[in-house]
Amino acid sequence: MTTAKAAVQGFLGRLFFRDTTVTHAEDVGRRFRRLVLSGPALRGVEWTPGDKLQIFLPDAGTRTYTPLRWDASTGETELLAYLHGDTPGARWARTVQVGAALQVFGPRGSLVVGGPSPAVVFGDETSLALARANGEPGRTVLEVSEPDETQEALDALGLRGVRLVIRRAEDAHREELVDAVAQALQAHPGAPLVLSGRAAAIQGVRQGLKARGTAAPALKTRAYWAPGKVGMD
Repeated sequence: MTTAKAAVQGFLGRLFFRDTTVTHAEDVGRRFRRLVLSGPALRGVEWTPGDKLQIFLPDAGTRTYTPLRWDASTGETELLAYLHGDTPGARWARTVQVGAALQVFGPRGSLVVGGPSPAVVFGDETSLALARANGEPGRTVLEVSEPDETQEALDALGLRGVRLVIRRAEDAHREELVDAVAQALQAHPGAPLVLSGRAAAIQGVRQGLKARGTAAPALKTRAYWAPGKVGMD
């Protein structure tokens, strides 16, 4: 990042971002890290499960996370970071320590989950916080590379009844994903469908459900990542 761009982002951060401090940092297995952010600026904030929070990283711009929870009375929120690859966001989440000062923007609307009609959620390792915010067992399907590591994080979050499908080369697992999502929709008639995670997987599930004539009363999508792209919202 250029010096001029960093200066502009720093100025905007002082205008629009909330100041917070990392008050808890905990590894959950080898692939995930649980972070708690606290500060007066987080008090009295309206949050809806599924909202997004953007964290300003001075050397990389903003990175987006889905809070697991938000306590507006104490001014505290909690995040789960997936430690994948050597991206700026992963490097930050892997090394950030208690006491670190952060600027955050939000929460803002992204994917609404939970409430009187919890959704069926499809995603991957980057979607665990969304599934936790949804808060209902038996309504989540995740494509994952290492099921044991993902299950360890699910157990730490108290998430039960999550269907894990192993990610295979050239999307050879696509039909298994479509089967799992279709079964979840059949088990929960009337539930809205939320598709998140990898862009190509979202497209594959949508096409597969359409080909089968399987539909949900409401469909929302949000791609969190795609190969070769960083900082997706």
